[in-house]
Amino acid sequence: MMSRTLVLSIICVGLLLTLAVFFHGLVDFELPGTAQQRTLGFFHDGARLEGTLVLPEAVEHPPVVALVHGDGAQDRWSQGGYLPLVNALLARGIGVFSWDKPGVGASSGSWLDQRMDDRAGEAVAALEALRQVLGRQSGALGLLGFSQAGWVVPEASQRAGADFAVLVGPAINWRDQGRYYLRQRLQGEGQTGPGLEQWLIESDQAFSRNYTLQSVARPCAGQCDRKDFERRNALVDARQAIRAMTVPVMVLMGERDRNVDPQDTLSTWRALLPSDTQACIGLVKEGTHGLLRANLFDYQLAEQWPLWVKGVFLGWGRGAYAPQALDEIAGWVLARHCEQP
Repeated sequence: MMSRTLVLSIICVGLLLTLAVFFHGLVDFELPGTAQQRTLGFFHDGARLEGTLVLPEAVEHPPVVALVHGDGAQDRWSQGGYLPLVNALLARGIGVFSWDKPGVGASSGSWLDQRMDDRAGEAVAALEALRQVLGRQSGALGLLGFSQAGWVVPEASQRAGADFAVLVGPAINWRDQGRYYLRQRLQGEGQTGPGLEQWLIESDQAFSRNYTLQSVARPCAGQCDRKDFERRNALVDARQAIRAMTVPVMVLMGERDRNVDPQDTLSTWRALLPSDTQACIGLVKEGTHGLLRANLFDYQLAEQWPLWVKGVFLGWGRGAYAPQALDEIAGWVLARHCEQP
């Protein structure tokens, strides 16, 4: 039998290793002190928007990605959730610019007032601000967007003359995305068979009643709220913008995406994107909607994460992403060469 001293020693070593891994991951939730940081503000649709531009150390003319948020009231770093991604890009020599949504953080206005066309115009204004502040120091400038950005980036990248675009888990059609999301939620709650299908039929019927061309066009009665935001965007569809897209684009879907149908999304992009548009369209194995490891982060919303999952994310940092996902994004931004099948 092992002595008590040896057992305690093994336990102590294990705890020390665990703490070392945890604190190593925490570093990913702080911007590196060696990076060049500056506050950058710009105007769009009567609002002043403010964000942070971070450039990698000692890299001349680095490419820079402007981050386009998904849904919700997100600040520039999405409550810290973007920082592992940002640090991974900086480590590969790629700069990042991200800003607070209207009405969030240091930005004025209200994101609930926005239609997707408004969000596209905002992204165009962000790239123009980058061009002005970087001037001749500018390398390639592009957009990197998540989820709801699927209705923003295809149009914005064309209007802004972006050098490239990257989309992670992009939605295409509001109604289809909502149906898929509901099916995944109900299945997760144990609904199956005829009961599940009846739920979906009733949801479709309610959508048709509530969201018509007339109701979508109706302005907000007062200050726009969440219901107004959904109503005014309920008929959006990205197919026309995808058909017109000539900007080099990368589209990545997590294999275990519970928010947006990965197979339907990839097949739609492959079918609609002009054949001469430089593209990398692929599936990330065991990836979630945000390309995290599905064996640990298999949830539709971060708000659903139990405390221990939040701890794992903090402790693991960029390691929480599906293997190679961040390397694929960074490699494509740098070379625009697709290594995926």
